[in-house]
Amino acid sequence: MTISRRELIRTAGALATTVSTIELGSTVTARAEDAFTIASTGGSWQEGVRNAFVEAPHLEKRFKKPIVFSGQLESVAVSKILAQPDNPPYSVSTHGDPEAILLADKGCLQSFDASVLPNYNNLFSAAKLPPRAGLQAWYGSSVMLVWGLTYNTKHVASKPTSFQEMWNPKYRGRVGVPAYGWYGMMFLHEINRMLGGTETDASKGMTAIADLVKKNDAVILENADQTVTAFQREEVVIGPFFNGRTLLLQQKGVPVDIAYVPCSTTLGTGFVILKATKFPDMANALVNATFTPEYQLILSKRMGYPPANKTAVLPPDMANMAISETQLENTIKLDWVAINKTRGDNLDKWNKQVLGS
Repeated sequence: MTISRRELIRTAGALATTVSTIELGSTVTARAEDAFTIASTGGSWQEGVRNAFVEAPHLEKRFKKPIVFSGQLESVAVSKILAQPDNPPYSVSTHGDPEAILLADKGCLQSFDASVLPNYNNLFSAAKLPPRAGLQAWYGSSVMLVWGLTYNTKHVASKPTSFQEMWNPKYRGRVGVPAYGWYGMMFLHEINRMLGGTETDASKGMTAIADLVKKNDAVILENADQTVTAFQREEVVIGPFFNGRTLLLQQKGVPVDIAYVPCSTTLGTGFVILKATKFPDMANALVNATFTPEYQLILSKRMGYPPANKTAVLPPDMANMAISETQLENTIKLDWVAINKTRGDNLDKWNKQVLGS
């Protein structure tokens, strides 16, 4: 998997143009939903969602309607939703905290129907987002994600204690950095917070990551599946990644581990319901499935993340995916409202300073 810097810049630039255009008020349109449509990241994650939350609860049979998937980066789905909030291309869309908050604040979402979502109340408090923008119960995560520092135990002699280990010159050319349109924005603010910055001014983090890419020849990674492959091939030996994905790599015999270093971040991954969907009943049924213990455990087994429903019981063969309170002590909560206000400006700076375009 050899990707040239020019190809990486071209890909990142295309995504940057898409998101920036929408944020500036473009009238770009996407095809409206003509069937119940689930927007999610593609690849293995999409297949996990399909298996756990569509096939296991037999939603198509129950509602006698076909379900289709639209796979793309979450930031791309956001751009399409923002372009036509009253005529959405999807019925539901899955997002982490920052994009979910952005969509809520832009008036694109509707609250869940509490009468048909009994499992929502059993989620850990950290798996929910509080009421905002006139919405009550409107977001909850299906599993618990932590974005820490994954490393190859053959090449990294001891467990890292800081993200700063990525700047060590002995890993030159094999350091992974997430693309801005994937989780680069979050990584930027983790590093910025580590260096004493705030969400309103990410200049410290931007300068540091630009230095990492240019001086340590870091590899820009576009999505989770590419990152998995990079760790498997040892093209990357250290970089920020998810707890669940790291566990799955371990199960495949890849010598990796994850360190919950200071400024690691907890993040949700949940479905939001578009306010103008033609299928609200089916949308609420899908969301309830994502909160149901037995269905969460299906996704957990497949993807390696612990369930977000506190009544779910991990079987012995999945006990190693549990996260302790001690491990979470170093994690932080980012101010996504402040981050969303500067995401467009920081995207431009990322393209210029980090990618050099």
